[in-house]
Amino acid sequence: MINEKKEITKNGNKKKSNFLSGLMFLVVCGAIGAGIGFLSASYFKSFMDTYIKSDNFLLELLKYYGLILIFFLGYIVHIIIHEAGHLLFGFMTGYSFVSFRIGSLTIIKDKDKISYKKFGIPGTAGQCLMMPPEIKDGRYPFIMYNYGGGIMNLIVAGVGILLVVLIEGIPVLISTILILISGAGIFAALTNIIPLKVGGISNDGYNVISMLKDEDARRGFYLQLRVNGLQSQGMRIKDMELEEFKLNEGSNLVNPLNSSLKLMEYNWYLDNMDFARARRCIEDFTPWLNKIIPLYKNEINCEKIFLELIGDCNKEFIDSIYDKNLKKYIKASKFMIGKKRIMMAYEAFYNNNNEKALGYYEEAIKLSEKYPVKGDAEMELMLVNWIKEMKNI
Repeated sequence: MINEKKEITKNGNKKKSNFLSGLMFLVVCGAIGAGIGFLSASYFKSFMDTYIKSDNFLLELLKYYGLILIFFLGYIVHIIIHEAGHLLFGFMTGYSFVSFRIGSLTIIKDKDKISYKKFGIPGTAGQCLMMPPEIKDGRYPFIMYNYGGGIMNLIVAGVGILLVVLIEGIPVLISTILILISGAGIFAALTNIIPLKVGGISNDGYNVISMLKDEDARRGFYLQLRVNGLQSQGMRIKDMELEEFKLNEGSNLVNPLNSSLKLMEYNWYLDNMDFARARRCIEDFTPWLNKIIPLYKNEINCEKIFLELIGDCNKEFIDSIYDKNLKKYIKASKFMIGKKRIMMAYEAFYNNNNEKALGYYEEAIKLSEKYPVKGDAEMELMLVNWIKEMKNI
């Protein structure tokens, strides 16, 4: 009975947390909308009278959709500005460039040369990854690197609004476009600076608050960037010290930065082909799984399936995890080489279909040739070759 009450309390707290996050997100969006409306009311009225109002309802409707399209395109522009802000403030605080991604297009530094790769993480529109400076006296700069994107959005949005307010004679069409793009910038800034989980992904503000409160989270964020930087240069995770990835006893695995650190420990075992310890590591997530953000929950479930496939291959257990949502996630992760390994193992061990397994093997080989994270690609190639050998594919 006591355990049941505890579970009810946990579920209640989770629902309350989700509700408050959702409510905060709606309040932020509403405040942004109200602010834009207040700032631009006169410009929109002139714009509507001049360009939108029409006796033809369909034509008028198309023009309204045009405004929405301008806002959307402005938001896309501000994604690039946001990531550029991380880059700029990273340079200012001692970070060095690793990669810059918009959508799936990734610009990466490769042996002092810039090259273009394809990579993507479901739920993220872009990402700027940098190598952090060395830790000194147990500290490293992380606040301005995280807030840099939002600050840059606000600076550019502020310039757009000032142009409209201070310069006389700007055509109504141009001023309206500037207001809409500036509004998109304010939206991008606030939804990243105010601590939120948007679509199950923790934003920059949430990461900063987590790191200020939790030493493991600070270490997790640092190692996440550093390991990515070293792997991008070709270093394997198995060649790093395991102790670096060990969390303190009793650490909160719900914190996304702690989750990522635990997954790095798992990858260390995987890269060393130590599947027994990899299984024990991934099972540590089980008590926390329903509260972990969707991105990491999906990653954990993918690895649980992989370990089961190469182990006992309990089809009932695999079917209980490999549901509609996970299938959708794997399909959306087409530029992640690890998902080719998962699907190759699924076809080889679950379906005993060597032909389809070979297809995923060939996709993994092809993807590895232009994969931005070289060390990770080498590990995945080792694993798919192991599956190929095990099943005589």
